[in-house]
Amino acid sequence: MEKTTLSQIAEWTQGTPAGAAAITAFSTDSRSIGENCLFIPIVGERFDAHDFIPQAIANGAAAILSHRREEQYAVPAVYVEDTAQALLDLAAGYREQFSCPVAAVTGSVGKTTTKEMLAAVLREGFHVLKTPANQNNTIGMPQTALAMDADTEAVVFEMGMNHFGEISKMAACGKPDIAVITNIGTSHIGNLGSREGICRAKLEITEGLAERGGCAVLNADEPLLWEKREQFPFRVFWFGVENEQALIRAKDIRAAGNGVDFDLCWKAARYPMHLNLPGQHNVMNALAAAAAALVVGLDPDQIADGLAKLGDSDTHAKVYERGGYHIYEDVYNASPDAMSAVLRAFGELPAARRFAVLGGMLELGDFARESHREAGRAAAVAADRLYLYGTNAEDVRDGALEGGMSVEHVHIFDTHAALAAALRQEARPGDALLFKGSHAMRMGKALALFFAEDGDV
Repeated sequence: MEKTTLSQIAEWTQGTPAGAAAITAFSTDSRSIGENCLFIPIVGERFDAHDFIPQAIANGAAAILSHRREEQYAVPAVYVEDTAQALLDLAAGYREQFSCPVAAVTGSVGKTTTKEMLAAVLREGFHVLKTPANQNNTIGMPQTALAMDADTEAVVFEMGMNHFGEISKMAACGKPDIAVITNIGTSHIGNLGSREGICRAKLEITEGLAERGGCAVLNADEPLLWEKREQFPFRVFWFGVENEQALIRAKDIRAAGNGVDFDLCWKAARYPMHLNLPGQHNVMNALAAAAAALVVGLDPDQIADGLAKLGDSDTHAKVYERGGYHIYEDVYNASPDAMSAVLRAFGELPAARRFAVLGGMLELGDFARESHREAGRAAAVAADRLYLYGTNAEDVRDGALEGGMSVEHVHIFDTHAALAAALRQEARPGDALLFKGSHAMRMGKALALFFAEDGDV
């Protein structure tokens, strides 16, 4: 964070300053206070970080952001109505001090992978700041903006959401010049009501784009986006595989070991690309990243170099060998679209037999039963054996049976330990094992137990 005065922070947050200070760092954690640090306490579901203001001051905080106007502190402060909104407002004001290209990525599936791909490609020409790990919400995203400094030449924000309005807040904060939507799926459909609702929520990322003269990067293979093409008041760079009107396309997609090769088609020329990630869904993610990179002026050779440098350690999904088994580990989260995509990629892995170890998917509302049955049908095509745990396991089983899997090859378990023990009995080196489920299903615990590790993960 570049040096910022407390009075400037008060102006950006519409707060009331008490005292003066020069701020060069910030923290939302009272235990991690740096020099010249502003402590920003956030009210969470289980605690109010304002209770830790004394600890932050004891640890060296130079100033405090607070909504407790009745309290006085031993250090300067800015009093605001809501510290969570003030964090967004602070980051918005701070972000406007920089003129470098800013991209933001959202989508039902693949936004983290696309963010990592875009950052990897942009590094071929820029010093890049990106959203770290999973900090893609209204608390984490503005903290990334506040990490911009004089060395920042390009920024890639990731924006996730569960409800309407969340991406709108982040777009107002990050003010992207390039807004990327990877796809419109069914993640959080229980909260948003329909795919059309999800589309509206994702399109919040484009708010303000026309006023900034920005460009949207959109999936031309998604009808919900393509049918709106005449309505958008901003420039659009379309990418796709099937839609021949897309500006950038992929052709000749083919598996290449644990990765995939394809030709990127741009301006009547073809450029060979390689990904160290499996599955056609990652080709679509690569096209989104490539389109955004072309918008900021990189060329196809730089795109190819950047994509080839990205490994699965940079994404949620990991494909590796261990103990003679081919492991496909994707346990961060799950949605119907992601489940189907991963199962298709899993089905392409060379192996003696394929075991799909699946946990349930959350936030699907009235769509939960059919979504899980569809996952079962996809598993019947991709896998030889199906091991199930958690929410709607019976629906996944029913879908697998509909898809042609034999009943003796489908197993449901009440505990991770029982699942892992049964899997150890049946699986053999040379088999491929997929572990996938919503984060709350803790399928990483089943994986750890399978290898007889500490299961407290």
